Amino acid sequence: MLRKLRRSSKDSGPSTRLDRVVATQPSLLEATDPNRPSFFDLPAEIRNAIYELLAVDSILTLPIRKGKQKAPLPTSGLLIASRQCRKEYLPLLYSTAPVIVDIKDFDFSTLMRVVSSLYSTELKALKENPNLIIRLQTQNCTREDSNALRRWLVRRADSLDRLPWRYEAAATEPSGAMGRFRLLREQRYYAERLKRLQFRLEDTLQWELQAIIQAFDRKAAELDGTLEERDRNWDVNARTAARGLPGGGIH
Repeated sequence: MLRKLRRSSKDSGPSTRLDRVVATQPSLLEATDPNRPSFFDLPAEIRNAIYELLAVDSILTLPIRKGKQKAPLPTSGLLIASRQCRKEYLPLLYSTAPVIVDIKDFDFSTLMRVVSSLYSTELKALKENPNLIIRLQTQNCTREDSNALRRWLVRRADSLDRLPWRYEAAATEPSGAMGRFRLLREQRYYAERLKRLQFRLEDTLQWELQAIIQAFDRKAAELDGTLEERDRNWDVNARTAARGLPGGGIH
């Protein structure tokens, strides 16, 4: 989604094929009858209120690529309705809509390419967005994956954009207690592994890594709480069943 928005957000330079189509065909938002008011005759405050309602229900994603396959990425009709509509709506969309980026095995290369290709106005809008989320998916990470993570940390330390990314440890919800227990051990394993890596890094890189470690710690605490709740429920059920047995449930 972010890539598609990036390609369709250019306001200057050579016209693209899409720009020519939009320029030569009447927009649904514009009146074909000069005596009929159009969407752009509304006050800017009302147009912005409409944009905000639509942006709140939108989610921008940058999914993980699987091999050479690219998943179809939908885009908002407002971004291709007309140049004026795109110019008005895109900054508000970037500053309001949740942005979710899936990262597998600490490979941030696609995200870094997309962010480096954004215009300064787009970066400015994203800086105001409190809902920039990176979902970390890990499975059998190798030394090369650790090197990829280090490249991301260096990029974040050296970059001027400083987008307010928030990290989450993502994992498929396991079935059963044993599945949760295995996932809990995995989250704790990566948290401890990253903590050991943190001690070997320069001070400038440790701040960003600490935020990633906290994401794994939060996920582990969530799973641990789920298992404890299950154990408490099991104890209650066991005591309840015992009351129905001969000689059981003395109180």
